[in-house]
Amino acid sequence: MLLGFTVPMVVLSVLAAGGAHAVIPSGFPPETRPDPVGFAVYSALTQLVGVLGLAAAAHYLCDLFQGRSDFHRALAAVSVALIPAWLGNVVAALPWPWGPHLALVCVAYSFVLLYGAFVVVLDMRPGNRVGHYAASLGAGALVIFAFGWQAVSLIPGAAPATRLGTTWLI
Repeated sequence: MLLGFTVPMVVLSVLAAGGAHAVIPSGFPPETRPDPVGFAVYSALTQLVGVLGLAAAAHYLCDLFQGRSDFHRALAAVSVALIPAWLGNVVAALPWPWGPHLALVCVAYSFVLLYGAFVVVLDMRPGNRVGHYAASLGAGALVIFAFGWQAVSLIPGAAPATRLGTTWLI
């Protein structure tokens, strides 16, 4: 599942988003955009670590929340549920106001699919579904932010030379 589906989807999403951002003008000065290659490596690694972290969190929390604990099933649930989010990564390149709003809709739909995938694939009991979902998302977010915070300074070109404002989102 990881090498046959997840990694190709992440790479396809990053390459398509990079191509879309290169073709569609953003309106921002060039010095505020990161190096395309460095940022593509950073994005792919962060997304892959995010998928693995979320799947591992869902897997390990299954014992606590009385679900079916199987990493391969958790990875399949996360990988399939994140397809709209990966599409949103590409759609975000569209000009304002359509791109960012459509990307947020895609990410929100992925969260809905993720909840359903955890219920069905990991066989979560009705009283434990929301708790497992929230705990898995929280643990997965910690992994993504911890990795992304370190990787942005370690990968050359992942951060732009000049940032607009003080916030840098992953």
